[in-house]
Amino acid sequence: MITNERQYRITRKKADQFREAIEELVSNQANRKDISPRLIQAEREGMESQLADLTAELDEYDRLKSQSSSVFSVNSFDELGEGLIKARIASGLTQQDLALRMGLKQQQIQRYEATRYASASYSRLREVADALELHIRNDIFLHVQPGNFQVLLKKLRNAGLEKKFVLDRLLTSGDKSLAMGEIETQDENTALAARTAVVLNRIFGWNSEGLFGSDRLEPPKFATAEARFKMPLRRRQDAIDLYAAYANYLAVLVLNGSKSLPRDTVPTNPGVFREYVVERYGSISLQNLLHTAWDFGVAILPLCDSGKFHGACWRYEHRNVIVLKQNSAYESRWQFDLLHELYHAGQMPDDDTLEVIKLDKTMPEYRDSPEELAANKFAADVVLNGKADILLQECVSTAKGEVRKMKRAVQTVAAQNQVDAGFLANYVAFCLSTQGENWWGTAANLQTSDNDPWRTARDIFIQRFPYEIDNKLDRQLLDRALH
Repeated sequence: MITNERQYRITRKKADQFREAIEELVSNQANRKDISPRLIQAEREGMESQLADLTAELDEYDRLKSQSSSVFSVNSFDELGEGLIKARIASGLTQQDLALRMGLKQQQIQRYEATRYASASYSRLREVADALELHIRNDIFLHVQPGNFQVLLKKLRNAGLEKKFVLDRLLTSGDKSLAMGEIETQDENTALAARTAVVLNRIFGWNSEGLFGSDRLEPPKFATAEARFKMPLRRRQDAIDLYAAYANYLAVLVLNGSKSLPRDTVPTNPGVFREYVVERYGSISLQNLLHTAWDFGVAILPLCDSGKFHGACWRYEHRNVIVLKQNSAYESRWQFDLLHELYHAGQMPDDDTLEVIKLDKTMPEYRDSPEELAANKFAADVVLNGKADILLQECVSTAKGEVRKMKRAVQTVAAQNQVDAGFLANYVAFCLSTQGENWWGTAANLQTSDNDPWRTARDIFIQRFPYEIDNKLDRQLLDRALH
């Protein structure tokens, strides 16, 4: 762990040296024909591993310094010293600053931190915490052994996770079979509960004390902190938070597993975007739009779970991932939603992060938001070749302003202009919703389907995703999400 600026500079210099050595190794590989390629690869992987460790230390130090306020969790008394160091860095204090506050020499603080305060007395630890103005919450937990799997399922259901989701998405096929009634012994039951706890901790951050103790499980809040819209009536907020955390976990996993993808800016001009698709792929279709998204470096992760939320776009470190969760079997609806989210992915391209979570298209917050209006207009103009509003007016005119005649009007206008009636119907439904008319049901009746759009998106994901994932559990979780 880096504790001061001097160590930071030294570590950064070492990292630069490793990068140069790796580049030199790659460039000279052709001249080392007398050495086995496997040995060269092993040498390179060794240097890359050390570079990754150094980079992680640099990133942690940068992250700590950038935080204005933080909460640091320690899981044992042995971790308290490291927690104090992190708190000192995050507070913007140098080792000398802390020494001055405590009336000590800087070298004494350096010695304490070099050993993670192993030699410090209890009273000294208290003095350090007071000097850093820390508020420490003191919890003492008895060790909790994994318990009964059925009891765990009940606790998860009370928190908002249904049994079907746990079995289908979080367990391996073998563990799912065990959970569905093939558990024969208590040892198998306990082992299954323990394995499930590992997955739950990885995704939701719940530890054994929380999972098998008496306290109620609280949904993590980070994944929906930037959600744009309120929750629909009769929709459980905890279920929304939990599914958003699950989707966010998969989204980050996908971003980490696709670092070799390009980082191009998505055009938010519908004409420019449409021209790119047509020139590269020949026509506008769900398949071609999906490939276009991947061309720009936007990973598209299709999920097929019911309810919860409608879709999401996350950006971390200037890289975008879109989660599409549309239960409709109609390609035109998927096209509309995909283009809508791609518009968000193209917004504010200089911003490092972006979080947009969609709950329900019929909600006032969705209908009235200028950004949502712009995103839907973008989607419509890409598919309808910039004539979305013209075709809308034709529909209104043909229906003579009567909603009950709009279905026939959409069919007529679509046929006359040789555009997809289902897609035009979706745009008309959205525009009518801004006037308080719920026309989504009628629009659904105008959809046609020859293919399974989720399967199309899933197959393209498998084709385009680099799968740069080393962790076996992460690969299993992603595989479960896609099947």
